[in-house]
Amino acid sequence: MTTPALAEQFAWANPELREQCLKDPASVLRNRGVYPPAEIPQPILHDFIRITHLLWVEGKIVPLDKFYIDPSDEGLLFGRGVWESTRTIDSLPWLWSLHVERFLISAQMLSIQLTPNRVPDAKAVSDYVRALGTQDVILRMNASAGRPGRPGLVWISAAIQPVAPQSLRLKTVQTPVQKGQAYLTLKTFQYATRLRIGQQVGQSGFDSALMIDGAGNILESSHANIFFRLKEGWVTPVSDGGFLPGTVRRYLLEKSPLPIKEQVVPQSVLGSAKEVFVSNSNLGIVPITQIDDFAYPLGEETRHISRWLEPKPQQGGSVQYRFRDRGDVAR
Repeated sequence: MTTPALAEQFAWANPELREQCLKDPASVLRNRGVYPPAEIPQPILHDFIRITHLLWVEGKIVPLDKFYIDPSDEGLLFGRGVWESTRTIDSLPWLWSLHVERFLISAQMLSIQLTPNRVPDAKAVSDYVRALGTQDVILRMNASAGRPGRPGLVWISAAIQPVAPQSLRLKTVQTPVQKGQAYLTLKTFQYATRLRIGQQVGQSGFDSALMIDGAGNILESSHANIFFRLKEGWVTPVSDGGFLPGTVRRYLLEKSPLPIKEQVVPQSVLGSAKEVFVSNSNLGIVPITQIDDFAYPLGEETRHISRWLEPKPQQGGSVQYRFRDRGDVAR
């Protein structure tokens, strides 16, 4: 039976979608590439519908079917757009100030007109996440270049947080992109090459790619920065225009309880590294247990850094549900 209170939850939806939300909410999620288990409580399904169907657009919450981008927008036509992504903890976006700083710098480097007042602060983002429901999410903030005479859009989409992998296996791949290009050092809309490399590596039985430059030096994984425990201590590849230096990487370099230094990391270290992990803002730290034919333990130092880094939710918060990522939808 549909109650007025239940119907009010979907007042934002068009009539057809509203009816589907009320009668078969799981089917609404399946249409968005999300496959909820049968035991998920209905209120959580409703939260997930809002997560997958409501956007933050220039300060307003907008249903997905009302979102519009100009077909002449150069972000759409030529990839002149930038983005940032992170998870939320108790509705607050993790390391948000670092993401906003990089977002504005990236926009400036692509000559995108973006003033700081158009970028939401942590409170505005938290208000948006709380409007979606009780669940923490993965956020993606975007800015497009617009077209001559008209600025582009700033918008945020949310996604359901996946189950974090316990570990990953990497396969080395030589980067196809010349050092110094914006594709490497910024998060731009020109992301298809990274996705394609990850897909190809996945077809060979690995989880992600480890990018190597033309000189045989390690750069990053296809979607995260990488760290090695060598005999002399923890190191990460030096940021010299060959890859995207992440916000978690920056935070670790500045504050890690175990010192980490930047240096050139040749591919030859793969046989002598004691521990390896990758980091990004969506997942935090994930141990690496294999690179090509080399195996690595789930080391205690990696666990120590991970425990120190992991944000601590407040006591008594809502129960959080996670899905296993099917890989059907690019995040």
